Order: sequence, then C-alpha cells, then structure tokens
Amino acid sequence: MSEHYDKLQPILNRPETYFKYVNAKDAKTILVNHKLRWSSPLRFDDIYDVKRDFDWGFDIKELKEPLVNEITNLLLAENIPDLSGKPLVEWVIKKLRLKKHANVHDIILTELPQWIDEGIQLAVNGGYKETKKVWAELIPQFRILCLSAVHDNPLMWSLYSDSHKGAVLEFQSIDHLSPWQIAKQVVYKNSPPILVTKDELIKSVTGQKPLQTDDPRFWEPYILTKTTDWAYQEEWRIISFCNKGETGLFSDYRFSPRELRSVYLGYDISNEDATDIMSLLKFDFAHIKVFREEKPEHEGRSSFEEIKP
Repeated sequence: MSEHYDKLQPILNRPETYFKYVNAKDAKTILVNHKLRWSSPLRFDDIYDVKRDFDWGFDIKELKEPLVNEITNLLLAENIPDLSGKPLVEWVIKKLRLKKHANVHDIILTELPQWIDEGIQLAVNGGYKETKKVWAELIPQFRILCLSAVHDNPLMWSLYSDSHKGAVLEFQSIDHLSPWQIAKQVVYKNSPPILVTKDELIKSVTGQKPLQTDDPRFWEPYILTKTTDWAYQEEWRIISFCNKGETGLFSDYRFSPRELRSVYLGYDISNEDATDIMSLLKFDFAHIKVFREEKPEHEGRSSFEEIKP
C-alpha cells in the first residue's frame, strides 16, 4: 500500500473495529488473496459522492467588498503581517503605506476597487483554473477504503452483501501500522462541502495565510461529506494514494490475517458459499470467530449466532 498522507490523530469516537459488507464471491477472493480493494472516487456508485468538479461554493465576485476592506485595513494598520506569500501584494502594500495618509484614502476610494476587479479576473483565469486542474488530477489517484462502524444494519446487508447472501468482515488494529487507526468519519449533511471560507480565501489572496492546496487534507471535506440520506451507513474512510507507477482506478492492498477479527455470514447465503468460506478460514484465519445472521422476524437490527468454523 502507498504511504498514507495522514498521521495518526486521536479521535474520541473512533470504533475499535470496522466492518466491510461484501458479496460471497468477493468475500472468498479477499480471504484467498489477503487483499482489500481501495478505489478512486470515480468508481463509487453514487456520482454525487465526492465532488467531481472543484468550485469555491460561492461566486468569487462576492469577494470584492470584503477584499477592499481587508486591503484598506492593511494600508492603514499600525503594523502589517508577513505578506511574503504574495510578493506583489507585499510590494504594493508597502509602497502605498509610504504615501501620505490623505493620498492613501484617495487611492482607496478611486483606484483600489478597480484593482480588485482586475485581480479577481486574474484569479478566475489563473489560480481558480489551476486549482480545478489540481483536483481533477488528484481524483483518479486517491485510494479510499470504505468501511462501516456497524455490522447489523439490514439495509446495508441488502445493498452491499447481496441481499443477505454475502458476508460482513470485521477488521481490527494489531499495531501502530494498521491502517484502521487513521480512518476518518464521514459527515452527513445536506449542505455542500466547503473547502475554504471567504475570509480564508481573502487571507490567501493577500498573502497572509496561503492555502495548502498541495496538501491532500485540504480536500477532505469533499471526500468525507455525504448527504443525510446515507447516514444509516455510519461510514468511515481510510484515505491514501496509489503507488507510483500504478494505473487504473483501484488497487488491491494486502492486510495481515491477524487484522481480520470476525466473519458474519448472511442468513440467506448458499450452502456452497458458506462451506467455501468456512474452509478458507481453516488456514491463516483459524483465530477468528464466525457468526451466522438469523433471519429477522420483524424490522430492526440483525442478530447473529456464533458458529464453529
């Protein structure tokens, strides 16, 4: 697996284990190869899951008035912050601050708004298009493993485990290198994800605090936000990148057999598939527990009974 771009960070509600809903065929492939499939968002079923096209989430022309105010404050402030991130802005601000106070006010009233208009147009033609390009190039390179915090959701069993004919695999961390320790929780809300606020963008434009668009964490709101319709999934995601030289939109990365803790078989799994899976568990997975879903008699969470491999 490629190096994760993220460092281990403590998360108070991080689950002890994570669950992967799969059909029977994929369960057997995973157990044979000791590999899980990590995918680019371009392979996700929901085309609205992870924005395909970058935008600020607001009309960039809305920045004109607050940008005028910000530059005005810089011109009239007793001291200015470090603006070295934008050398041209720094030069202009320092040059104008040398002028007499009245002249600065005249410039603010007459020339600054026009400069801002020109600067916004340059941003649209330059930086905005470049940021869109960066995002478009990143999407195919992402490798994301989608997991759930729960194993007993009947709707998940229906949708992702072949209508209870498949299985759910439970994974756990075994040491500090286990990728499950950097899983991040999906946020469910009906408003679109925002990467940066207007104020943050203005601070960037004026060189006070550059945006870290080359840091993949900058893009996490796109990757970790879904609408409330999907909240039942209780999803967590591990985000990584493809290895150098890899092509395509997915990669199959190995996991340690010790990271597999349990297997849950659907109540409607075929005898053949159940036998195959149980046989595969006799080798590198002899340590795990196996459960069989009980056919529900009413709506609610699935229940399970432990069985012997």
